[in-house]
Amino acid sequence: MELECTKYKEKMDAAQALCKHPHDYCQYRQSCLIQFLEREKRGKPAADASDAEKKK
Repeated sequence: MELECTKYKEKMDAAQALCKHPHDYCQYRQSCLIQFLEREKRGKPAADASDAEKKK
């Protein structure tokens, strides 16, 4: 599957999904599949999942 960065219009394969601009502001980051897949590969939970655990 091919993914496209909404902000920069860069295309990449889902298996190689990696944000090339992680320190730049991005209004699409919360809904970005590239960011989601990158976090999954690193084993880090999504931001809202970790927030829910903190509230327990």
